[in-house]
Amino acid sequence: MDISVKDYMSMQPNYPKVADSDKYYLQMTLRLAEAFDRTGLFANIDESTRRNVVLAIIGYYQDVVSDCGIWRSFITIHKQFYGSPLPFYTPDDNYCESELNRDDIRFIIWYVLECHSTEYGLLSPFNADILELANLFFRILDEEYLKAPNPMEYVMAMDVELDNLGQAQTIFELSSWLFWNSYLMRHAARGAIEEAHSEAREIIARHAKPADAAPKLSDLNDRVMLSNPTGPLALTVGEWIKAIVDGVLPEQHEDLSNAATHKFYVQLHKATQGKDIAFFDSYDALEAFLSDDMQWGQCAEGHLPHLRHADNFVVFGTRAKGILIAQNVAQYIKHPDNCAYDAALAASEGYQMLTTRGACPIDLLKHAFSNGLLSDLRLPYDPDGNILNDNWDFLARLYQQRYYRPD
Repeated sequence: MDISVKDYMSMQPNYPKVADSDKYYLQMTLRLAEAFDRTGLFANIDESTRRNVVLAIIGYYQDVVSDCGIWRSFITIHKQFYGSPLPFYTPDDNYCESELNRDDIRFIIWYVLECHSTEYGLLSPFNADILELANLFFRILDEEYLKAPNPMEYVMAMDVELDNLGQAQTIFELSSWLFWNSYLMRHAARGAIEEAHSEAREIIARHAKPADAAPKLSDLNDRVMLSNPTGPLALTVGEWIKAIVDGVLPEQHEDLSNAATHKFYVQLHKATQGKDIAFFDSYDALEAFLSDDMQWGQCAEGHLPHLRHADNFVVFGTRAKGILIAQNVAQYIKHPDNCAYDAALAASEGYQMLTTRGACPIDLLKHAFSNGLLSDLRLPYDPDGNILNDNWDFLARLYQQRYYRPD
């Protein structure tokens, strides 16, 4: 594969400036790329994706050598949320959180390949080719680890004080690099970035002069970066910055303990005799429930006419938020009240509730997984369901991104 100087430099926090260590890390990048090519692994995957894998591994290597804090923040937050530094893999006695690790490399390879795949949920993190490639990369990097130069640009990027107003521009530039170009964040943000590029092309097309388009492109950059979560944990750039710079970890759950009880939740409880969830196999059944049982009254065109084309509805309520109505998912949810449930469909295609953004509202997805209502779901590479059931919340964060964080 071809990796240009610009490919490498564009992912550096000091771009377009050149640091003293860049020559070394560029040479290591090309060495990994050449070794990757010689293996013939993942030859069916496009070159740009394989290039992204190599560049991500080099970014991780620079991060660990400099201890700039991106990777350390990821494994610390993952441990806070889920009890272990990494998803999928159980660290052995050789795993050291502040050093180069084979399983870190293994995860990053899977993560980049998965984020750039055309369909999520088909590549196992335990894929034998991923392990072989991780072993190869680890051997090459481990040989160099103790003599690798400190990439000072990584250290400088993290040398900020968040409460120092005089560093506002530096903090903004660091945030922009983390979202758009850093080795860990940009792959998960791929959907938001592609949407932004499409909108940018439209802005440029509407303006004859580049100078006229510049302010709108700048606004677009800021809006996308600040309004979308990113990275494998679907955290905002602000949350990543706080964790990296000050070690402040984000909260995993919303605190809604003081929220008022929503009137729709009260109506749902009355209609279901105290249950938080109800199932309907057709739009007509849903409409009758809303009109009569929820006492919304009759509506000539229907209360939710845009859902007439759908079926297999779920109505789910929470005290603070009211109710949500999900379409085309009841067939996957194993519940004694659900006559639409189909175990075969749940096992064969139900995982797409998790992997398809927006396919199922996140509050319902969390409730269903937490209460064992999706126990029959299987990823195509996971016939026993262990990977999915052990990592469902992490996978939801990764796949759903802004749908995981509607706030």
